[in-house]
Amino acid sequence: MARETVVSSFKLSAREILSSYAAFTLEGVMSARVKRGKDAWTIEERNGIAKGTSDGENEAIYIPNDKAIKSVAKNIVPLLPKKVVIRKPQDILDACAAFDLKLIEKAGPNKKNWGGNACLASSTVFFQTLLKASGYEAWELRKPAGGLKTFYMPNIAFNMVCGGEHVPGTKQDIQEMFFFAMNEKSVKGVFQTGTKFFKQFEKNLVRDGLPTGTAKERGFVFPVRDNFEGLERIQECARQLGLGHTDFAIGTDNAFSEIQKTDELRENGRYDLRFSGQGVKTREELIEFDYEVVQSADNFVTMEDPGSESDPEAHRLMTEKYGDCVQIVLDDAAVTQMRFILPFLCAKERRNRCGNSVLIKLNQAGTFTETCLATEIVLGLADPEQVETFLAARGDLARVLADIKEKGVNSIEEAVNNIKKGGFTAFFSHRSTEGSSEFLPYMPLIYGAVSRKMWFKAGAPNGERNLQNYNPLIRAEEKMRQRGIKTVVAGFKGLPNEVKVPAMTKR
Repeated sequence: MARETVVSSFKLSAREILSSYAAFTLEGVMSARVKRGKDAWTIEERNGIAKGTSDGENEAIYIPNDKAIKSVAKNIVPLLPKKVVIRKPQDILDACAAFDLKLIEKAGPNKKNWGGNACLASSTVFFQTLLKASGYEAWELRKPAGGLKTFYMPNIAFNMVCGGEHVPGTKQDIQEMFFFAMNEKSVKGVFQTGTKFFKQFEKNLVRDGLPTGTAKERGFVFPVRDNFEGLERIQECARQLGLGHTDFAIGTDNAFSEIQKTDELRENGRYDLRFSGQGVKTREELIEFDYEVVQSADNFVTMEDPGSESDPEAHRLMTEKYGDCVQIVLDDAAVTQMRFILPFLCAKERRNRCGNSVLIKLNQAGTFTETCLATEIVLGLADPEQVETFLAARGDLARVLADIKEKGVNSIEEAVNNIKKGGFTAFFSHRSTEGSSEFLPYMPLIYGAVSRKMWFKAGAPNGERNLQNYNPLIRAEEKMRQRGIKTVVAGFKGLPNEVKVPAMTKR
């Protein structure tokens, strides 16, 4: 095809649609005129964004949907470019960055004036429109100069057991427990194993006379005796399917902001393991409990939010003591914000870092480009100058420079380079109340051409909301293989450089 594509006559609007969990969310709708050579046509795209369940001051702030719809029409439509000329994949990302930078400069702190939902719906549908107009695939956007020969699919976290706030009356403080298929030769194989595992887990619950209902992310909800029963059941199920210790892995999303709810607990660095009834623990005692969970299996690989969002010291302590044997994923403390990710990860020595992986959520960042920049920082792919430009636009640059200086780092460039040397990982995630969308898979599909350090979670392998995040990966893999591109699942090599889990060292 003729490579130059001109996209113009952009029209943007927003509407309210049902999300997947008894709520309404925002959908961005965009049409544009496309011209390539002598051919011209009109396209239309739409994207329903994740509703989001936490609208804290530290992340993109959503406003009521009716106000967000008006904000799109009044504030964001005038920012649309007259036209975008696409000659190469990078032109798409550059056009999105230019548009998103305008949003950031004008939408207010964390987009609270214009609405994070208005900005995200507009930003994501703009990207979709340009991508569709260009004729490129998402996985071609960052292909190496010499051509794409090998593509890395992310490790998939299948939520199997729910607890914590998701399950009233539970005795499990940990919010989610994951199964990973780690030794498959294709992402389709990962999903085949994941579905077999899910069905076997369900059979075991029936065998034991337990309920087989599921929670928001479709992990099972059943009465557990303690914090470890779910982990034990995952291991039992793996044995039944004949999976060895290097064929699968286990992980958790502790979501421990939920056990540090009161001001008194936060002020004293304490946690109330109120679901299991183990009572109040000091920060140090909690970290030892976290490590007890890590030690529950030789192939335990990842733990998200080992401390609360307001307790970076807990994450630092976990990283200092155990960051060489488990992936420590920052979610609530980092909220996909560059201003937190940089100081948390930039220190040269592990004892001064607060994790070795970051959860990436579009709804927390509030624009497509900020989500990309957060990802690129973690994966060691970021352009320091662009990072600095966006931090300045947000009004965060001075604060970030002060924070990284406390870690012995003197510039954004030095911080980005230190993180690159660390070999950290990005963990892409949906939100509990995801709207109808296949946008999330674009993120690993963009970066799988240049990095193996990727993980992905969208719930158990059942339920339409979950599968709309998974099926695009299968389709993309099929298309790549048809074009002679080798696809590889991240596997244990997708862990942070410093992490060595017993299952692999004992091989």
